[in-house]
Amino acid sequence: MNAISVGSVVANSLPLAAIIKYESLHKPVYILMANMAVSDIVAGVSFICTCFIVYCYAKAGISPPLACLRFLFTAALLSALSSAYSLLALTGERYWFIVHGMTYENKITNDRCKVAIIVVWMWSSIWALLPVFGWSCTYPLQAGCIQYGGGTPNNYLVLVLTLVFIPMAAIVCCNLGVFRCLWRQVSDIRRQEAAVQAEPTTSRKSAITVLIITIVFLVGWLPWCAAVANKVACKEDCGSMDPSMMVFVILNSAINPIIYGFRLEEIRQNVKRLFVGHAVNAWSP
Repeated sequence: MNAISVGSVVANSLPLAAIIKYESLHKPVYILMANMAVSDIVAGVSFICTCFIVYCYAKAGISPPLACLRFLFTAALLSALSSAYSLLALTGERYWFIVHGMTYENKITNDRCKVAIIVVWMWSSIWALLPVFGWSCTYPLQAGCIQYGGGTPNNYLVLVLTLVFIPMAAIVCCNLGVFRCLWRQVSDIRRQEAAVQAEPTTSRKSAITVLIITIVFLVGWLPWCAAVANKVACKEDCGSMDPSMMVFVILNSAINPIIYGFRLEEIRQNVKRLFVGHAVNAWSP
């Protein structure tokens, strides 16, 4: 699992570096994908830190301090919230590109995407840091609390799950809108793409790429969210959370850069430029 985490951090760093370095990738869709890569890097780093700290304290035969447990749990919550809202921003950008293509250039700009990224991280950080600033239990087994994070109130976890499911629902609605538009207006889209000399499959390919990322996100995070929800709803001793839940989370982060590479030629070609150092020709969405 640590090997997967390290691989996730390295794999996500490659498209992130390419998007930052090469001006041809300084477009709204790629800026938002870079933000997704940062979220996945945060998830990988937090998982590595968690495993390392737990291993060290277990080897010493003592329990980690509450402050350490709360920090690790906060990191996991931050990665969950930032991933959900980063994917929502990316899906919203694709929705506008497909459904409202005539106003896309004026409404969706690089600067606005950067502002959206700042809002995503500020919003996610505020809610994830609340336990650190006092919304926590005095001890793990206190009534109305679960032991995660050194003692976390059930009502706080209900709030976090709500904050995750809201963007999930919005993402699903946006994807439905995108594919309904593609289904109804596929001939018009082809004529529009031909007029601007774009590749015929550009719009559909980018939309399907975001859909695949969405499915991977849901498969990765829903089991963990379901396990947390089960712990909150459980009235008796329900045992500890299955560690395999976190495997899905870290696999989600590791798979995303593979999706970028296989589905988006321009990212794949510019990642190659990081190593070979010469220009390549690629399509742009």
